[in-house]
Amino acid sequence: MIIFTDLDGSLLNHEDYSFTEAMPSLDRIKQSGIPLIITTSKTRREVELLQREMGIREPVIVENGGGIFSPRGYRNLMMESKEQKDDYTVIEIGTTYSKVRDFLKKISLRFDIRGFGDMAPAEIAGLTGLTIERAALAKDREFTEPFIMGRPDEIDSLSELAAEEGLKVARGGRFHHLMGVAQDKGKAVRIVCDLFRQSSGIELTAIGLGDSENDLAMLEQVGIPVLIPRPGKGYLDIRLPGMIWAKEAGARGWNDVVLRLLDELRGITT
Repeated sequence: MIIFTDLDGSLLNHEDYSFTEAMPSLDRIKQSGIPLIITTSKTRREVELLQREMGIREPVIVENGGGIFSPRGYRNLMMESKEQKDDYTVIEIGTTYSKVRDFLKKISLRFDIRGFGDMAPAEIAGLTGLTIERAALAKDREFTEPFIMGRPDEIDSLSELAAEEGLKVARGGRFHHLMGVAQDKGKAVRIVCDLFRQSSGIELTAIGLGDSENDLAMLEQVGIPVLIPRPGKGYLDIRLPGMIWAKEAGARGWNDVVLRLLDELRGITT
């Protein structure tokens, strides 16, 4: 079994970013040795801090599938030929952050647009509810740029220009994200599943949990997709084979579904 999860609005509450209500299921996951692969729009530095707080160290998919970072030597995953960075073996799927920023700067003359690279940590903290320290980690980007627009109705025009430069725009829970056209969470999930299968020789039962549009590609790649409701908005309007709808938003809904699945699949080790 392997679990892929979005963070904001899924494992983390949308309002306070807490995962406390998910601790019962997180403890079960750790005790069972089940890989929990955070699959998020957040940066590697943000996820590293969250992993320390949760007491886990697993591969992560960051910045909407821009990169896969696996701790060196993790479960003997067959990644020897991949790039090494810090204490990780890395698969880079997205484009460089500098390319994304160059495009954003170029179009800023035409659009009222501001990305995280244009903001101080204090401003990001005000927009997100993050602490200033965590907002600084959110600025430490490698593949993508969250942004806001003064005129949201211009997003289609922006997307057309981005496509001409090999970039695309994705909608997240709070921001739009500018990124390389080749990346998404689903592609990264597929790569990770292939790595586990090649290393273990077995096909793992894959569970995915998410709540927003940029989670759809991830949910399409797993055998058991779980949709988390959004506070005040309800469920995203999607239907997938085998889909489970969590009854509550955030960490509480995440916890309830994962505990139930762990009980139902207790005898399944793959």
